[in-house]
Amino acid sequence: MKKSLFILTCLASMMLMGSSLRAQVVTVTLNPGWNWISYTNTVVMEIDEALGDFVPMEGDRIQSRCSNSIYIRGHWIGSVNHFVPGWGYKYFSTRTEDIEFFFTQAFSTSVTTATPTNVTNVSAEVGGTVSVIEGGQVFLRGVCWDSTPNPDFNSNHTSDDLGIGSFTSTLEDLDPNTIYYVRAYAVSNVGIVYGDEVSFITVNGNNTGGHSYVDLGLPSGLLWATCNVGATAPEEFGDYFAWGETQPKAVYNWNTYQYCNGSHSNLTKYCTNPCYGNGGFTDDLNTLLPGDDAASANWGNDWRMPTKAEWQELYQNTTHIWTTRNGVNGRLFIASNGNSLFLPAAGYGLENRLMGVNIYGRYWSSSLNEVTPYYSWNFIFGWSNCQMDNYCRYGGQSVRAVRSSSKTN
Repeated sequence: MKKSLFILTCLASMMLMGSSLRAQVVTVTLNPGWNWISYTNTVVMEIDEALGDFVPMEGDRIQSRCSNSIYIRGHWIGSVNHFVPGWGYKYFSTRTEDIEFFFTQAFSTSVTTATPTNVTNVSAEVGGTVSVIEGGQVFLRGVCWDSTPNPDFNSNHTSDDLGIGSFTSTLEDLDPNTIYYVRAYAVSNVGIVYGDEVSFITVNGNNTGGHSYVDLGLPSGLLWATCNVGATAPEEFGDYFAWGETQPKAVYNWNTYQYCNGSHSNLTKYCTNPCYGNGGFTDDLNTLLPGDDAASANWGNDWRMPTKAEWQELYQNTTHIWTTRNGVNGRLFIASNGNSLFLPAAGYGLENRLMGVNIYGRYWSSSLNEVTPYYSWNFIFGWSNCQMDNYCRYGGQSVRAVRSSSKTN
C-alpha cells in the first residue's frame, strides 16, 4: 500500500506582540470511498488552507451536516467552503488506495514582561506572565536581559521553571548606574516567544538610610536622590505634598492648607509680606525648616528639598531630554561624568484629583517667593521645556530629595 506525506508549510512560528502561533501535525487517513473525518483545528479555515499541500482528486467530495461540495478542475464547487472547529465531515476519496494528509492545529502562547522592582546597584527583580490556549505546553520560562536593547535567548537569560502564570526572576551581579533591557520569554510547543521589552537603571552604588543617590558632578557637590519621596523606583510618581506639609492628602486647596487661615491672604507661617499674612503677620522665613520639609521629615535630616538655586544648578550643568521609561514619560538629566537622573512627569494634585500625569512634572523647591509669599518656587517641565516657576503653596507636587556630599557615609 502506497502512502504519500504532505507536510504543511506553516510549521514555522509567527511572532506578534508577545504572542505566537505555530501549527502541529495531525494525521488523517483517507480510505477509498466515504470516510468520517473530524476537523481538529481551533480556528475556521478555508478548505484549501486546512488541507495544506494535500491535492484532492477529480470527483472527491465533502459533506457537512447539510451541505456538500465536489472537487472539479482544481476547485471545490458547492456550499462547503470552510472547515469549522468541532464539526464532523464525510469525505469521499476517488483514489483506489489509502492516502494520508495533515490538518494543522494552531496553539497560541502569550508572554508579558513585568515592570522591574526592587532595583539596587547590583540586582533587580523582574519577571512576567505566560499563558497558552488550546492545549499548548510551556517547557521553560524566564527573562532575557542585557545592557543593549532587544535581548533574546542568546543573551543573558534566566531559566526559572515550566508552566504558565506569573513568575519572578532575580537578576544579580549587575553593574551600578547602568541601563538594562529585559524581556520575558517562554519556550513552548510553538517555539520561543518573547514579551515586550522594559528597562531599568541600577543605582550608582550609593545608598544612605535605604535611599539611593547619584553624584552628577555638580559644582556644589550636591547629591540627588534617584527616586521621588514616596517612591521606590525612578519611574514611580511617589507622593504629592503641599509646600511646607510633610504628608500627602486627599484634597489640595487653601481650605486644607496647613499654614493659612482659609485663603492666600491669611498666611500663618512663611510670610515675608504683611499684605498676605493673617492679620498682617510676618515671620521673614523664606526657606523651609527641617520639620516642614517633606524630604527631611520622611527620610531623615540628612535629606532635604532642593532650593531654587540648586534646581537651577541641575538644569544648567546637565543635558536634559524628554524620554519614556517603562511607559512613564519624564525628563532625563545627563551629567558630563556619565551619570544621569530621571524625573517622572507625575503631574500635580489640585482639589481632589491629579492633573497632567505623564504630560508634565512639577517639583517643589524649599524656596519661598518673598514678594508674593503665597507662592513658592517649583521646577516644572514638559516635553519641550524646563524652567523655574511659581505655584500656590497648597498644590500637591512631587518632591525629589538632595543631600550634601559631606554627609555621605
